[in-house]
Amino acid sequence: MPLANPDDVAVADGVFKSEYFNLSYPLPPGWIAGPAGPSPSMSGYYVLGNFFPAGELTGTILIAAQDSFFAAKPSGDVMAMTNAFDRAMAKVDGMKIDRLPSAVQIAGRRFGRVDFSGVGLFRSTLTTKIRCHFVSFNLTARSPALLSTLALSLNRLGPADDEETARVDPVCIAGYADAEHLLRKVDPAAVVPTFVPIPVRIIVGGDGSVEHVDVIRATSGQRDSIERALEQWKLKPYEIDGRSTEIETGLVIKFTPTGAVHYLPGNRTPPEAQRK
Repeated sequence: MPLANPDDVAVADGVFKSEYFNLSYPLPPGWIAGPAGPSPSMSGYYVLGNFFPAGELTGTILIAAQDSFFAAKPSGDVMAMTNAFDRAMAKVDGMKIDRLPSAVQIAGRRFGRVDFSGVGLFRSTLTTKIRCHFVSFNLTARSPALLSTLALSLNRLGPADDEETARVDPVCIAGYADAEHLLRKVDPAAVVPTFVPIPVRIIVGGDGSVEHVDVIRATSGQRDSIERALEQWKLKPYEIDGRSTEIETGLVIKFTPTGAVHYLPGNRTPPEAQRK
């Protein structure tokens, strides 16, 4: 069975589920799912779901995720990201910070929370870190009372599978797919358009083999070429306390008109690729 990607989500019987994040969220009574969001961005930002009441539009819920490997402005932890978001909102004309950034526990998870309001709407953004991503619940309501109700609904967060509450996810190791750790590398065939950075997330097994390749944003031709090549890669097994461990890491691939392939374990363009 293929491994799940971050944007593999579903809503059934009023429950949002993500296998990748091992997360379920029962929607508030009477709420429904909106249209599917856009494709993931080059920086690994995903719109996982958006929801609203079936009747009068009194509020919205947007669930999103930011891949920590490819963020334009990398953040070290949940509160660092929450504080940065607070500063950004405070600079927006007409916005008022109603609740300063704070760490809160919700359904056994650590979240960063900030509340703000403006133009007659009340908002709360709650962010937690799951599997190398910052997952955010962005709540908007016409009244403080509804906003409070929506925030309390997050107490019903749970695992995607009731029988899989103790799942062990791969360890996040940024920049591991580099020359220092590669034992075998197969270059993908260059596919146009060139000079467009392609973010790729991979899962490396305890034996160093690549178990899964997720080409986050690319053409179908680029995706097929990259998947076929990277599935043949072999890396030095990552060890924790002397034991080989499954990890998750990311890299950026860029093709050139000459057929060369450049790799970077981040979201920056390598200087040699800029000169080609």
